[in-house]
Amino acid sequence: MTGRSRALVVALIVFALAIGVLIGSGPLRAGLGAGASQAEKLAEARADAESARELATQGTDFANAVGPAAIAGLLEGHVVALVRTADASSDDLAAASSRLADAGATIGSTVALTDDWAGDDRAPFRNALAEQITAALADPPAGANAQEVLAAALAQALAGGDEFDAEAQERSDTMWALLTDAELVTGEHSADADLFVLVAPGGDVADLGGAFAAASSGTVVGFTDAESGDAGGATTVTRAATFYGAWAVVGATIAAAGGSVGHYDASDADELVGGLDP
Repeated sequence: MTGRSRALVVALIVFALAIGVLIGSGPLRAGLGAGASQAEKLAEARADAESARELATQGTDFANAVGPAAIAGLLEGHVVALVRTADASSDDLAAASSRLADAGATIGSTVALTDDWAGDDRAPFRNALAEQITAALADPPAGANAQEVLAAALAQALAGGDEFDAEAQERSDTMWALLTDAELVTGEHSADADLFVLVAPGGDVADLGGAFAAASSGTVVGFTDAESGDAGGATTVTRAATFYGAWAVVGATIAAAGGSVGHYDASDADELVGGLDP
């Protein structure tokens, strides 16, 4: 067993213990003795809580120290577009994506959808813009509604085209200009992406997830809620904006880059990281 493998095994053990504490399935007593006094019960509960805090801190500290070595270089050469919905915060996006750089990924775009992306009062404008965009898309989605057309346009804008295809690059630049000038999206776009990470609280993001998946080598939708929503066939991670959620997101992104699609939770971080090829 190599040094890296040994470190990974130890890290996974601490991962699993600490995650268990954080989600309520760790080494906390399920119940206290029926014959114990209230004072004894309180003392044992306090001891359990302190033990849980210490183990959780140990887990996060150890993960921060050892985890990056376990994923180092596994996203080398990949460019990721980070996108959040209007009801997700910049902090949510930053938290969920915080481990991608440890795996060697380059962040090519950081984009936020505005309230106008889905607001009812801008629906007529979006419908008109979608008609204009449909005529400019190289392969417009058949029978798509306005939101699906706009999602396809954003995917094309961030994924770009063949670097040797000037027309495709110009089309991508046009999509980005149209969406930003319309104030439907804000952010920075500096490099074409082959992977997408979308962060949303929950709910239906099938239009975005499906468009991103179709335009990329892999897409992960990180839901900040504990319940998953409709991601349009893309990989999902729930509780993505937590400490272990970020580890689950990077593990899921690495797996997605290899062609796998799955549905995970922050509590699956140890299995996701443990299943990666060194």
